[in-house]
Amino acid sequence: MLKTGYIDVLSIVSRKVYDAAAHLIETASSLIPANTFCIANLDPDNTKVIKAFNREKVMLGEGLVVANEESYCALVTEHMKGPLVIENNLTHPLTKDMDATEFVGGCSFLGVPIIDAEGEMYGSLCAFDHEYYSYDPKDVELMVALSDFFTKLLEMEFALNQLRQAEEKVAMQMKEKSNLLAVLSHEIRTPMNGIIGMTSLLQSTDLTEEQKSYVDVIETSGSSLLSMMDQILTYSKNEAETIELADHPFQLSELFDYIGKLFTPEANRKGVQFTTELDANMTLIGDSNKFRQILINLIGNALKFTEQGQVKLTVHVEAGAGDTAVINCEVRDTGIGIPEDRHELLFRSFSQVHDEKASGKYSGAGLGLSICKQLAERMHGDVWLMESSSEGSCFACRIIMRQEQAVSV
Repeated sequence: MLKTGYIDVLSIVSRKVYDAAAHLIETASSLIPANTFCIANLDPDNTKVIKAFNREKVMLGEGLVVANEESYCALVTEHMKGPLVIENNLTHPLTKDMDATEFVGGCSFLGVPIIDAEGEMYGSLCAFDHEYYSYDPKDVELMVALSDFFTKLLEMEFALNQLRQAEEKVAMQMKEKSNLLAVLSHEIRTPMNGIIGMTSLLQSTDLTEEQKSYVDVIETSGSSLLSMMDQILTYSKNEAETIELADHPFQLSELFDYIGKLFTPEANRKGVQFTTELDANMTLIGDSNKFRQILINLIGNALKFTEQGQVKLTVHVEAGAGDTAVINCEVRDTGIGIPEDRHELLFRSFSQVHDEKASGKYSGAGLGLSICKQLAERMHGDVWLMESSSEGSCFACRIIMRQEQAVSV
């Protein structure tokens, strides 16, 4: 006897493909005057009706599950592997003895196969008519065209699923990489802090000038390594989108004072003038640490590539929409500039924009500007190169934060 069951049709295909199947059925039913149309999916054991349309008589219902040996769909895909036209299922040799024929009743039948994205039989697009409608070659041609269209939809769905799986795999890899780098950073930071601490102790002892120079090299190299580890860890967190932005009030002028105290000694050592200009002070609400990190990277780069002249930080604040403020920053220097053919490398991760001859002098991880851009974009802004020549460069940054509103008494 024929065994049937009903399943959740939405578990067979995604909503997009399911809706497309409905449109196919509507198209077929409007152009071919048969009673019932369906799209069926075939697995190794069963045939499942995923979409059905009946005019006068209900011959098939959605969600119907039929064993393949009792399936008209299986006749199309397994036996014919192409269009199958049956004028009378009660007398045709393929269908006259099937329990499915008793289930649907006497009818004419037209079925065409549907191929999935991997070239395998997905199922069939079928038409049934209890009044024995005679299908002509144009009807067959139309059904084949519709099945081809459905095949293209399945290919699209397959491609989307492949992309989704690839994205999930990349996200998992990024998370694992971020965790690995965090562990490595911790494991490297601990001994490096010990080394730097010991060099500080050595510097407080009686050393010859030669010994002092050796200790200075150790301290500089250790600090450089720690800074590089911090950049790599920050970059990996940004890539894995695991960095969370803080949301706290801070004074813009206090951040400026910190920047000045941080870079003035280094600028003095190099004989470079470092100045800052802030056109307005206010209380902002956002992540001051991330904002400060952007400025530190931009100013640090400017000082690194400037041997004489000046480095200047200018910040202009303007009102944004609602309670927001747009903070526009410029870092201008009189350094060596950036060759025009290297501009495209500026914000690329792990890239050096200066030639190999200078790479030893201006070494680094090549992540500073990439991190700046990532952080600025997280704060609804951007970082870009405004201009550069042999007389210096100017980088600009724009971020958006909220202003703390004054409380009226």
